[in-house]
Amino acid sequence: MSFGDRVLNGLKTIVLIEERTNAMSDAFKAFKQKAELVFEDHEKRLTRLETMVEIIRPDGGVLRITPPSKPQT
Repeated sequence: MSFGDRVLNGLKTIVLIEERTNAMSDAFKAFKQKAELVFEDHEKRLTRLETMVEIIRPDGGVLRITPPSKPQT
């Protein structure tokens, strides 16, 4: 195998590695977007669940939530 053939094979390998790296990068970007949506939805559900737990009292009473009062100046 001549020196030119080795260089050419090396360049082909580099191009293949770059293509595969780009494909994996695109796949990870898509995964990241899906994961962010799932975590956002999970955060909303967790907040609602925490609110429900805070509202219901052990004695059966229900806590009334009022908007925070504005500080008087």
